Amino acid sequence: MNDKTFEWSFTALSIIAVLWMIAGSIFTALGIFGSIILGLVVWIVGGGTLLYFWGKDYMSRI
Repeated sequence: MNDKTFEWSFTALSIIAVLWMIAGSIFTALGIFGSIILGLVVWIVGGGTLLYFWGKDYMSRI
Protein backbone atom coordinates (compact mmCIF):
# COMPACT_ATOMS: atom_id res chain seq x y z
CA MET A 1 0.00 0.00 0.00
CA ASN A 2 1.63 3.23 -1.05
CA ASP A 3 1.39 6.50 0.85
CA LYS A 4 -1.39 8.01 -1.28
CA THR A 5 -3.54 4.88 -0.97
CA PHE A 6 -3.14 4.96 2.80
CA GLU A 7 -3.95 8.66 2.90
CA TRP A 8 -7.13 8.33 0.82
CA SER A 9 -8.25 5.15 2.60
CA PHE A 10 -7.84 6.71 6.04
CA THR A 11 -9.63 9.88 4.91
CA ALA A 12 -12.53 7.84 3.52
CA LEU A 13 -12.69 5.75 6.70
CA SER A 14 -12.78 8.91 8.82
CA ILE A 15 -15.55 10.45 6.73
CA ILE A 16 -17.62 7.26 6.86
CA ALA A 17 -17.17 6.93 10.63
CA VAL A 18 -18.14 10.56 11.26
CA LEU A 19 -21.18 10.29 8.97
CA TRP A 20 -22.18 7.07 10.77
CA MET A 21 -21.99 8.83 14.13
CA ILE A 22 -23.98 11.83 12.88
CA ALA A 23 -26.64 9.74 11.12
CA GLY A 24 -26.92 7.40 14.09
CA SER A 25 -27.36 10.33 16.43
CA ILE A 26 -30.06 11.87 14.24
CA PHE A 27 -32.04 8.70 13.52
CA THR A 28 -31.27 7.02 16.89
CA ALA A 29 -31.32 3.54 15.35
CA LEU A 30 -28.82 2.20 17.89
CA GLY A 31 -29.22 5.01 20.35
CA ILE A 32 -27.05 8.08 20.39
CA PHE A 33 -24.26 6.64 22.52
CA GLY A 34 -24.38 3.26 20.77
CA SER A 35 -23.85 4.75 17.34
CA ILE A 36 -21.07 7.04 18.58
CA ILE A 37 -19.27 4.20 20.36
CA LEU A 38 -19.64 1.90 17.34
CA GLY A 39 -18.36 4.64 15.02
CA LEU A 40 -15.33 5.23 17.23
CA VAL A 41 -14.58 1.50 17.45
CA VAL A 42 -14.80 1.11 13.66
CA TRP A 43 -12.61 4.19 13.22
CA ILE A 44 -9.94 2.98 15.65
CA VAL A 45 -9.90 -0.65 14.49
CA GLY A 46 -10.09 0.27 10.80
CA GLY A 47 -7.38 2.91 11.17
CA GLY A 48 -5.17 0.47 13.04
CA THR A 49 -5.64 -2.13 10.32
CA LEU A 50 -4.80 0.37 7.59
CA LEU A 51 -1.76 1.52 9.56
CA TYR A 52 -0.63 -2.09 10.04
CA PHE A 53 -0.74 -2.92 6.32
CA TRP A 54 0.80 0.42 5.34
CA GLY A 55 3.60 -0.11 7.88
CA LYS A 56 4.28 -3.63 6.61
CA ASP A 57 4.59 -2.34 3.07
CA TYR A 58 6.72 0.61 4.17
CA MET A 59 9.14 -1.59 6.10
CA SER A 60 9.47 -3.99 3.16
CA ARG A 61 10.61 -1.08 0.97
CA ILE A 62 13.54 -0.28 3.26
